[in-house]
Amino acid sequence: MMRVLGFRADPSSARYAIVDHDGTTFSLMNGATESRLAYPADVTDAPKKVLWLYREIERIFHADPTISRVVIKTNEYGLREKAAMRESSYIEAALMLYCEQKRIPVWVKVYASLGTRSADVKDHAEQRAGRTAKYWDGKIADAVVAACWGASQ
Repeated sequence: MMRVLGFRADPSSARYAIVDHDGTTFSLMNGATESRLAYPADVTDAPKKVLWLYREIERIFHADPTISRVVIKTNEYGLREKAAMRESSYIEAALMLYCEQKRIPVWVKVYASLGTRSADVKDHAEQRAGRTAKYWDGKIADAVVAACWGASQ
């Protein structure tokens, strides 16, 4: 059994999926519970978001110590880069730092390397592991697909 955390950062919240893989089937473990980490109202600038998210990451891994690897679906910049996307990179770095300190393997992926694209990610995620009960959108689907990729490696 392999348990993987898929992650997708966003300036307003971070999304994560915990997926189990038994060698054949993917199971979304947090589909009926928490999958969105929305920043508190007083957490407004990047340094505060990074610190807050780092503490949330600690909480998640403490609650589920069986998570053995992490896959981040990162922004795809191209010509559309803007400040919000850079802020998401800082948030991803908080997760990378935590994983490096705990010696948890982490990969950073884009759609092409995950075998999907933005227009199809929701369908692909649902077909592979299911969907969340709340807040189902492209961001959580990114996290699900990323976790499935990590579990199949």
